[in-house]
Amino acid sequence: MNPTAAPSTTPSTRSITEVPEFAAKAAELLRKTRPNFPLTMQDATCIVSLMRLVKFPAGTTLFTAGDVSNSGYMLLLLEGDVTVDTGGVGGTTKVDIAAIGPGELIGELALIDGAPRSATCTAISPVIAAGLSSGGLNRLIEQFPQVANKLVIYIAQSAAERLRALSEQLQMYDQVIENMRQENEKLRLAAKR
Repeated sequence: MNPTAAPSTTPSTRSITEVPEFAAKAAELLRKTRPNFPLTMQDATCIVSLMRLVKFPAGTTLFTAGDVSNSGYMLLLLEGDVTVDTGGVGGTTKVDIAAIGPGELIGELALIDGAPRSATCTAISPVIAAGLSSGGLNRLIEQFPQVANKLVIYIAQSAAERLRALSEQLQMYDQVIENMRQENEKLRLAAKR
C-alpha cells in the first residue's frame, strides 16, 4: 500500500493488529455499517487481521481521480472525515460528490478491478483508516474463501449504495438545470415584449 498526498508524502503503515483498539473498531464498523449484512464478528476479525493501519493528516489527498499507479488497495475509515469529488480530470471542473466518515469504504472498486481511481478523496480532518491491499484480498480468498465472498458482497453493497446516492444527486442537478432553462426561457420571452 502506497497512499500519497504528494510525491514526498507517504504515510507509514503497520499491521492493524498491533493496535488492538483500532483492530476492534475496524471489526465493529465492518459488522455494523451494513446492519442487514450477515458478517459475523469472526468474519470481520478475519478480514481485519489482513489490514494495515494508516494515518493521514488533514488536507492529505488519499486518492486522486484517474490515478492508475495507486489502485491496489481500499480504506475503511475509522476516524476522521473525507471529501469525495470528481477531481477535475481532463480539465473539467471538479464536482463535490460527498463527505464521508467512519465506517465508510473508499477505493473499494479499484481494489476489485485494479482500474484507475474514479474519484479524488481528501482528508477534511486527520484520518485513521484500515487498509486492505490486493495482496491481502488474495490471501483472504486463498485462506478463507467464504469470508472473502462475504467481503466482496459487502463491497458490492457499498458501491451500490454510492451509485444510488450519486444517481439521486444527478437527478437533482437535472431538475435544477431544467428549472434554470425554464427561467431563462421566461426571461427571453419577457425581453421580447
